[in-house]
Amino acid sequence: MKQVIIMCVLILPSILLPQEKRDYKWVLGYDAHTGTAGGEGTLIDFNNGVVSINYLVKDMDIDRNIGIGLDMDGNLLFYTNGCYVADKHHQLMMNGSNLNPGDVHEEFCSSGYRGQQGTLTLPDPGSSNIYYLIHNRIQYSVALFGSYSDVLFQTRIDMDKNNGDGEVIEKNVPVIVDTLWPGYLSATKDANETDWWIIAAEYQTNQYYKLKLTANGVEVVGKQAIGDTLTDYVGQGQAVFSPDGSKYFFYDFFIGLLMFDFDRASGQLGNFQKLHVADTLYFGGVAVSPNNRFLYVSNALYLYQFDLQASDIQASQVTIDTFDGFNSPFPANFFLMQLGPDCRIYMSTGNGTDRLHVINYPNLKGKDCGFQQHAVLLPSYNASTIPNFPNYRLGTPYPTCDSSIALVTAAVPLPPPATEVRLWPNPASGGVRLALPVPLPTPGEWALYNGMGQGVRRESLATGLMEHGLSVAGLPPGLYFWEVKSSNQRLGGGKLVVQP
Repeated sequence: MKQVIIMCVLILPSILLPQEKRDYKWVLGYDAHTGTAGGEGTLIDFNNGVVSINYLVKDMDIDRNIGIGLDMDGNLLFYTNGCYVADKHHQLMMNGSNLNPGDVHEEFCSSGYRGQQGTLTLPDPGSSNIYYLIHNRIQYSVALFGSYSDVLFQTRIDMDKNNGDGEVIEKNVPVIVDTLWPGYLSATKDANETDWWIIAAEYQTNQYYKLKLTANGVEVVGKQAIGDTLTDYVGQGQAVFSPDGSKYFFYDFFIGLLMFDFDRASGQLGNFQKLHVADTLYFGGVAVSPNNRFLYVSNALYLYQFDLQASDIQASQVTIDTFDGFNSPFPANFFLMQLGPDCRIYMSTGNGTDRLHVINYPNLKGKDCGFQQHAVLLPSYNASTIPNFPNYRLGTPYPTCDSSIALVTAAVPLPPPATEVRLWPNPASGGVRLALPVPLPTPGEWALYNGMGQGVRRESLATGLMEHGLSVAGLPPGLYFWEVKSSNQRLGGGKLVVQP
């Protein structure tokens, strides 16, 4: 009798689903020298395990309004400065001219459209070849004290057209006609991990439009009144979702730092809080660490960190650094931020310079985050530009970012990561805090021994833990010894004095 052997092969989701590398190439730069043939630019490439920064010959001048389209493999498809769309060859895409038509287009498009975060680039959830541009048209008004947006447009690009170079098949189609905040567009994935939520703030109210991009197109789900009223005055700030989409932040000099919880299933904002930031100039930016714990806020002269896991988030504020006055050729102060696919947070300068600032280890608390001013040298000048990418990998088998990607083109040496396991306060009574420089790779244990080497306290530590509270209450005063182990390897240890 013959036996039939049936073999079952388990195919993991990570094999079925390709990596989402839609943020692996950044196009920056404006034409500071009009005599330069073909214009000036910078291409930052995070592919191949290294951050590669190279000179790019392009015609497009880019200011703070930038949208970049890449395929899932990290190949550049197109980019826009809010005025027109360039293809992967850095030429005008077919039917790609005259975005955001109007007075601002006519006046400023020689150097790039005005306003930061005025364009979002999102892939169509229902098609592999269709991409959406969601973009604000800007208006200036003396009566309304400056700039505002009178319409939110959608523009669609079909990458199967024109022999794979793409064509704009639908342009400047109104989605919302209202008085809107000029820019600060941000997106995160729906709880179904396929569709996209987009938030656009209304001007001079506390209303936020919620839009949803599905396989059926862009739909205005509604708007919600919550939090403080946005002022008449518009500074230069930024809005961002946390990488996991659970929180939404809106920061402007004239308004302050607004923080909300976000429900990715319903699109509802909740738990409004306002954080105080000591402003010095009228521009700044905001970003969140890959582990969703630390919020970074810049305001031209200072960089701050807030701990989103603290019981009192406002009280957790730490000044990471102060602008050191560096010029190249203009002051390289602090402005907009973007989390890179290499787990670093990059920051543009508030003027046209050839530098970016970088937070090397944003998952670490306080100055251990490894912030470096003007550390990334660019081959061309950049007019405060930073990309406006959402977390494309949310809901995939892949992590938010890949910390193994090496930054080897920094202008100054990369600081080593914090390697010390710390326990504080010391001396202590009641309780102590344990901090690790990197997430615990496997389950571990903290142990405390008395002077005779006898174990008096033990506590299990979960995988991924970086900071934890421990109790020493009830122990007799004296000298103790502690250590942390993971996979039977000692990660750190030291002495601890317990007081009454």
